[in-house]
Amino acid sequence: MHEAESGLPKAAVGQGLARVVAIAAVVLLMAGSTPGQASGFTSGWEVVESGTSEDLLTAAHFGDQVWAFGTGGVILNSIDNGISWENTDSPTTSDIRHSDSDFGSLIISGDSGLVLLKSSVDDEWTDISLPEDSQVNGVSLTGSQGAIAVGNNGTIWELEDGEWTEISLSIESDLLGVSFIDENLGIVVGSGGTILFSSDGGENWEYREAPEGAGDSDIVSVEFYSPTRIYAITDDGSILISMSNVVTGTDVGYVWTLVEFERHYPPGTNEYILGPENLDVELTSVEVVSTSKLLMTGAGGYLSMSINGGTIVSQQINPLGNETSFNGIVMVTGFTGIAIGDGGSILWTDNAGADDQVGFVVPEYGNFGVFVDETKEMFLSGFIATLKIVAFGIVLGFFLGITLAMCKTSPTSLRYIVERYEPRYVRVAGIPILGAGIFQIYSAIPGTTDLGLQGIEYIFLPVGAPESFLRILLGIALTFVGLLFLSNDGEFAKIRIKSISLNPWRVRPLNTIATVYTDFFRNTPLIVQFLFIHFGVRLGALIQGPGLDIFSFENIGGNHNFITDIFARYDYSESNYGTLIGGVLYDSAFISAICALGFNSGAYQCETIRGAIQAIPSAQMEAGRSIGLTYLQTMRRVIMPQAIRICIPPMGNEMVNLVLNSSLAMIIGYAELTRQGKLIVASTFQYAYAWGMVLISYFVVTWTLALFLRWMEEKTRIPGLGMTGGN
Repeated sequence: MHEAESGLPKAAVGQGLARVVAIAAVVLLMAGSTPGQASGFTSGWEVVESGTSEDLLTAAHFGDQVWAFGTGGVILNSIDNGISWENTDSPTTSDIRHSDSDFGSLIISGDSGLVLLKSSVDDEWTDISLPEDSQVNGVSLTGSQGAIAVGNNGTIWELEDGEWTEISLSIESDLLGVSFIDENLGIVVGSGGTILFSSDGGENWEYREAPEGAGDSDIVSVEFYSPTRIYAITDDGSILISMSNVVTGTDVGYVWTLVEFERHYPPGTNEYILGPENLDVELTSVEVVSTSKLLMTGAGGYLSMSINGGTIVSQQINPLGNETSFNGIVMVTGFTGIAIGDGGSILWTDNAGADDQVGFVVPEYGNFGVFVDETKEMFLSGFIATLKIVAFGIVLGFFLGITLAMCKTSPTSLRYIVERYEPRYVRVAGIPILGAGIFQIYSAIPGTTDLGLQGIEYIFLPVGAPESFLRILLGIALTFVGLLFLSNDGEFAKIRIKSISLNPWRVRPLNTIATVYTDFFRNTPLIVQFLFIHFGVRLGALIQGPGLDIFSFENIGGNHNFITDIFARYDYSESNYGTLIGGVLYDSAFISAICALGFNSGAYQCETIRGAIQAIPSAQMEAGRSIGLTYLQTMRRVIMPQAIRICIPPMGNEMVNLVLNSSLAMIIGYAELTRQGKLIVASTFQYAYAWGMVLISYFVVTWTLALFLRWMEEKTRIPGLGMTGGN
């Protein structure tokens, strides 16, 4: 009876518990989920109906209308900036591949030498075609009735008074693009990195050297945007730029540089990765909107935009998918424009194609838990980036410090070098040394006088003419050594000038070199060293290419690259924790940061280690030499093991400073902890939370390093050395 009476309550209790558990699970699920920054992205391009299935190959903005041209001679026209289109009568059935609008005229060209000119929107097309066997690869207006067309095997035609004249050039490269900014200034590009420049309307052309890295590529498109700036693209996805330089007096078109990609955003995400040397995309066209904003098209449905001159390229979402290749972009304004492609595809945008975020919810950053959840990935990325440059900087600085300290304490002098030889041999050797020194100084003089410096301005000679400056220094050193050798009589006597006594034979070359190095890096600000090394010398970019080639395991049959695996940036999103994105990726700012930290720390560690070396009794060096050890062997086996133990505390202090100084790497664009903190503050406006977490992160690194150094100090303490005692 008791069991029967108690059975119903048990069932009821069980059902009640189930409901409680279900409700609790829902509550926990809701509490555990935090608002995301964005649930997704949509394309900034809209598909519009073109009314044709022909491939659209080129487009132009002419008057207040937008025109598109393609295969079969199709001509489309839009009077509402590309939203709606109508098919207009075409005077040809040949494929129309190129177009240009300027000087109040519109010109198009295509297969079989086709060239048509429209002098105004209401005028009919005027046929000014070239011979049928002509292959036109590009056309550009130089006036309302003037134009330049380019073709294969270095062929250039000039249109004047309705007649074409072929300009003979001694080049065999296929010319693939042409652009004029006015009646005089024009640029032509082609295969094999060909670049030709004209300043007289196309009558004469001068060859320009392509930048290193683009010499073997085909430059497929070019736009002469302004009298001071030109952009071009290659078939392998590189961006070239030429700008006038008021400092050096270099006009536009003379010097070309390859844009170094720092970031390349995948479509539909807000994550970034470090970019390669090129976009690895077959680019087809470039449209320059402003001095820093450009849009590009390419094969495989590629659309992209850059708002900083090409350094950061954002790939855009293509609503038609990757099967449609795009052949051109025309912008009516800075934001409104169209992209044309195969199969009559036309995309329209009123925001330069920038992807739109959907489902955007502003997180409650005032809640610290939400703040941590939303920003932890950026903090973790910056934390690991900081650890990378700190670890490599400490190692580089340590080895530089040891090397420089040994050079500073080296007893090797000029007298030690020559005293083992007979004086006459030394004097004979001094003749070519003196001659080499005078030659170096003489050859460096033109490089210094050409700068036009006067008086105290010569202190900036190392910047204006670094090669000449180094030659002068080398020449002075060789001249000094040459004269000293010529005066050698075996006595190594001192030189007396009144009450001053000098002995030039006591000069220690290694000590002099190390002293110059340490004085330079200890007497200039570290932040300036960062800027000079990365932007001035561009050391990171210079080391990047050869370094990757040297350390590539692919050269010995492997599939891994040591340098790029270490330098890789990781994606710390929840779905891809700790894996490489995009394969092999690296950053020149990372290399520059390591060099700046290592070079600066090496100068300070040099003095620390030198002091420890000099703290070792000289009798130990003498004892080592007396048993047959050389100077280097004695240093390695006897002196340095003791000196390193002695200098662990001050070196630990320097290493902690190196960790803190790593925050200056943000100035060169390296995404370390402090830079990530700035980015987080810019998006959350939570100054206390962001900088507090940055502060704690640095403390964790430095405190851990300090504990490790204390442990090492205790483990390596030399018995009997140092103060001891106490209760």
